[in-house]
Amino acid sequence: MVIETLIFKEIGLLPELFLGVSLIYLVLHGTFLSVSKNYPLLQISNLYLSILVLSMVCFLLINDGLEALDSSIFNNTVVTDYLGYSSKLLLGISCIFCLLIIQQYVLDQKQNNFEYILLFLFAILGIFLLCSSNDLITAYLAIELQSLAFYVLAAFKKNSTFSADAGLKYFILGAFSSSLFLFGSSIIYGVTGTTNFEDFKDLFFGIFPGQTLLVSDLTKENVSIYFDAPFDTSLLNFALVFILASLFFKLALAPFHLWSPDVYEGSLSSSTFFFAVVPKLGIFVLLLRIFYYSFYCFIDNWRYYVVIISILSILIGSFVGLEQRKLKSLLAYSSISHMGYSLIAFTTGTFEGIQMLLCYLIIYMCSGLCIWSIFLLTRLKLNYVQKQNKDLTDFVLLSKSNKTLAIFLATVLLSVAGFPPMIGFLVKIGVFLASIESSMYFIALISILCSVISTFYYIRIIKILFFEKVLVGKLYYPIKTQRAIIITLLFYLLLFLFINPTLLYLFSQKISLVSVINIY
Repeated sequence: MVIETLIFKEIGLLPELFLGVSLIYLVLHGTFLSVSKNYPLLQISNLYLSILVLSMVCFLLINDGLEALDSSIFNNTVVTDYLGYSSKLLLGISCIFCLLIIQQYVLDQKQNNFEYILLFLFAILGIFLLCSSNDLITAYLAIELQSLAFYVLAAFKKNSTFSADAGLKYFILGAFSSSLFLFGSSIIYGVTGTTNFEDFKDLFFGIFPGQTLLVSDLTKENVSIYFDAPFDTSLLNFALVFILASLFFKLALAPFHLWSPDVYEGSLSSSTFFFAVVPKLGIFVLLLRIFYYSFYCFIDNWRYYVVIISILSILIGSFVGLEQRKLKSLLAYSSISHMGYSLIAFTTGTFEGIQMLLCYLIIYMCSGLCIWSIFLLTRLKLNYVQKQNKDLTDFVLLSKSNKTLAIFLATVLLSVAGFPPMIGFLVKIGVFLASIESSMYFIALISILCSVISTFYYIRIIKILFFEKVLVGKLYYPIKTQRAIIITLLFYLLLFLFINPTLLYLFSQKISLVSVINIY
């Protein structure tokens, strides 16, 4: 019976184990074929194998959702709960769409490097482990695994000086942010004697049996019963600031956003696509586990810093975005602004705030998939020379080349801008209402004003699409059936959620409800 229980518990980590073993096989597969006489197109073969692996991972995740929830593994350092299960399932489906969308772009680059696709899988493995982390050390290792893959992806364009510079900047600043996380974790360990999230919860919410203590009740006398060392809450607040700064760097929140525009502009468009869409959800899951599950009683202390960061991110993303003339840079500042709105929902400290945070992130991922899939399709053909469409003015040819695609892009941009009555408006107004219910009136007012301002650079793209004069040239993009189906599915998913958002609200409500139960 004991053996069966142990095996049953290990099933919770089966998707990550399968992904890790598959990565080893794909590395060996690409290595042996690359030295063969008949040098195949490894990029595409590994891409389809990676899609197959991710599909199997999603199947295992669905199985885990039915069989192995609410269990801890490896001495309680990894946990399988509904929050981790749902976030990993969303990430897995998003990654499958990402790989399908970048297929044609990878062919156009004419780079037969099988390692490129494998770096995506390494990053996905790190994000999956991050969603299931129940310990600061496990979270740090997961962050480093995904970050190392991101560093290489950012500088993968070896012949570009700009790409190498962006990758180097990303590496230096990323290593610095990781050191901040490790430094904060070491302080917490020195104060409490543990790095486990479950131990933090037991310490701050129930040191004595049948009694719940708040931070104001903690003294050296009563804490020393549980720990040998004296307890200092000021050091914990100091450590939490370092952890917040590290994770905000990963989310490209102001003032830790300086790497984002350069990396977005210098990296391959397929890599930028991945940076913009996939990793955000995993970082927010970790933030929920640390600051809602473990350190919720410190909310009055850490909320002050988070509110400042959210306002600053919204302001910079809205006003600096108005000056951008290149699409990648514009999307970088748009991402900064949207992460600021997500952070407002995070700072509320309420059930409604968690729910709207998850809703906002899901719609952000769907919208990002639509925008970047259309962007990767566009090629400017001028004087028999093809190049990636980079400037906003290049989109003047899109409505004349493919009106359907232009309408799709305009609709998604209106949703991202929060234009009523699109689905983006519903989730934005949900964030504003959650902040108002938490008595954050000034923050809600600033957010609404900045949302109106940021609408202008989305409308500017729509103006270029339909109302600018046509220049010489055209947009050349052979849209295959597979790509057309993907774009159509994503668009109609957003349209369905706009018509009937009940499914989105119920899904996010269940995740939020489970998270709140775990907190209390």
